[in-house]
Amino acid sequence: MTASKFAASALIALASVAATSAFAGNDNNYPQLSVTSTKSRADVQAELAQARQDGSLLSFSNDKQYPKTVAASTKTRAEVRAEYEAALKAGEIVRIRS
Repeated sequence: MTASKFAASALIALASVAATSAFAGNDNNYPQLSVTSTKSRADVQAELAQARQDGSLLSFSNDKQYPKTVAASTKTRAEVRAEYEAALKAGEIVRIRS
C-alpha cells in the first residue's frame, strides 16, 4: 500500500467518524418542561370513569358509539357551479387545473 492510498483511506475513515459524531450529541431546541400534577392517579381515574358514565367522554372501543355527522347540502350542483364560475371571474379564487 502506497503512502497516498494510506492517506486517502485514513482521510475517508476520519471523515466518516467526524460525520457520525455530529449526530451523537443530544442537541435539540426543544424546551425542557417540568410539569407537576395537582391530581393523584386515583382522582384522574375517577374523573375518567365519571365522564364515561355521564356521556361527556365517549369510549372509542366500539365504533358504533362514535357520533356520525352528515352535512346535507342545500344547493344544487348547478348553483355551486355558478358560484364557482362567478368567484373565478371575480378573482376570488385561482383555477388549479387547466
